[in-house]
Amino acid sequence: MFSFTKKKCTQQTVGTLLKRKRSTNTWHLIVEYHVDGRRYICREQMKFQIQKTYKIRCLPVGFQAACALQNAEVGSDIRVMYNPKKPYKSYLPDNEGLPLA
Repeated sequence: MFSFTKKKCTQQTVGTLLKRKRSTNTWHLIVEYHVDGRRYICREQMKFQIQKTYKIRCLPVGFQAACALQNAEVGSDIRVMYNPKKPYKSYLPDNEGLPLA
């Protein structure tokens, strides 16, 4: 989601992780949340945070990364930020990092 769209997502709710879905080389999170009694789905690519960088002298040659939401299991509560005027527009604020493919 673009940063200017994220700025409009000012309301927070708690959703439920329905599944982690693998699509070729990427993983996606599918989260269900409710606003004013209506059900919405947020689909977002799983992102990773770099834990350690490996270098030869000053040249980076690799890194070790962990999933930003690594402790989230199916059925877990996940924070969701959404646009109050368009609740179907949302993102997962705890899923920050790099999308690795």
